[in-house]
Formats: sequence, C-alpha cells, structure tokens
Amino acid sequence: MRKILIVGDFSADSTSDVNSFLAQHFHTQLCTNSAKIVRSLLKLYTPDLVLMDIDSFEPDHAEIFEAIQEYNEELPVITMGKEIKKQMFISYYYSGQCKHIPQPSKEVIIKEICKAFNMNADAILNAVVETEKRHIIVVDDNPVLLRNMRNMLQDKYRVTLATSAAQCMKVMGMDKPDLIILDYEMPVVDGRQTLEMIRSEEDYKEVPVIFLTGIADKEHVDAVLDLKPAGYFVKPPMQTKIINAIENIFLKQAES
Repeated sequence: MRKILIVGDFSADSTSDVNSFLAQHFHTQLCTNSAKIVRSLLKLYTPDLVLMDIDSFEPDHAEIFEAIQEYNEELPVITMGKEIKKQMFISYYYSGQCKHIPQPSKEVIIKEICKAFNMNADAILNAVVETEKRHIIVVDDNPVLLRNMRNMLQDKYRVTLATSAAQCMKVMGMDKPDLIILDYEMPVVDGRQTLEMIRSEEDYKEVPVIFLTGIADKEHVDAVLDLKPAGYFVKPPMQTKIINAIENIFLKQAES
C-alpha cells in the first residue's frame, strides 16, 4: 500500500478530516508543519507522496519545501489551500515536483493522488462515497422485515442488520451508528431494555433511536413515546415517510 505523509496544522479540522478518509485506502502519517520534524519523518517513514495543507504556512515554512527537495527531488508533492499561499512559495512549483489544489474536495484530492501514483481513481472514489454515507443499524428479530428495511434504506445509507440486542451492541462497538431503528417487541431483550442498554453507554447515549412497533393501539404507542425516542413507526413503515423522518433527525442534529 502506498505511503502518504500529510503535513499541516492539526488545530484545524481539515487536515484530520483529510487523513481520516485517505487512511482507508493508503498508509498515512500525520506530521506537524515543522521543517525539523518533516526532515525526520521523510527518512523514517519514506513516503511515496507528501500532501501538505499550506493555509497555515508563513514564509519561513519554505524550509519544508527545501527539506523535501533535499530528500528527493522526484518525490510527488501535492499542496492544498488558498492561491495566495501557493504564490508565497511559487518557485518550488517550477520544477513540476509540486502540484496545487486551490479548493480541495475529497474527490479532487483522490484524483490528484491517483494521478501521481498512476492509479485508477474510480474504485477509491466509489468506496469513499459509500463510507461517507450515514450508518444506520436496524434491529429486529424478523428476517423478512430486516431485508425489507435494508432494501428501503441502502441506496441512501450504510445499513447494518441485527437480530437481537446483543448483536446490536456488538455492531455498535465495531462501527458507531448515526441512527438506530429498533423493534419494540423483541423476545428475550425487548426494545425498551435495548434502549436502556444503548443510553447507558456514554459513547452511544446521544445516538437517535426510531422504534418500530407491530401494535398500533393508543396504550402501546403511549408506552413507546414515554421512552422519548427520536421517532416511531407502525410496521411496516412506508419508505418515503421513514426516510423523511431520518433526514429530519439528521437536519436537527446539524442545526443544534
């Protein structure tokens, strides 16, 4: 797997965000924007490419460009940030070693990296899109309903199916969900108990939960609502209604 040294100011979210999605497809190593540390990591890590967020760079950061040139004049370097920052170091771009992305999106960054490595970017871009989908766990002891729910949601979300509370908790530990759709009437450990388990975990207590219930009488619905879920639906839910409910939940989270 190709190795990428990522240089930047980690007080900004952008550098860490770039690392999080590149690390799924390449070996990555974060490095602060210190010329001394860059020199050390070039020798220790021996990267195949250097990716630099130069928005935080000042004129004295020219030492970083010099360190890379001294290490290997043919090592590909991709910089990203404002055009005015590139102009500050423009002489280092004349040789063609450095390429600049003025408005970096994940798609553009992947394409530039793949171009440098002579790789096809399509497979990686497709994987990035899939990974960026919100993760939803659907918990129900009925395999037919689980399959139907997956068919309803999988075009828009990453969907993981679980047939019990125990399986749900195991999945959560491996891949934290953005939302859980939970059957209220499950055997052994029912929806109420499962919700209590979820909310007892510090890392998951804020994950929104939508209940599914097979019983529509007022007393039963009131019992469900007493648990203050993010929403509830009587089985089987309509695709458009449940997706609208999910999107409204995510929208409220983004606004809060």
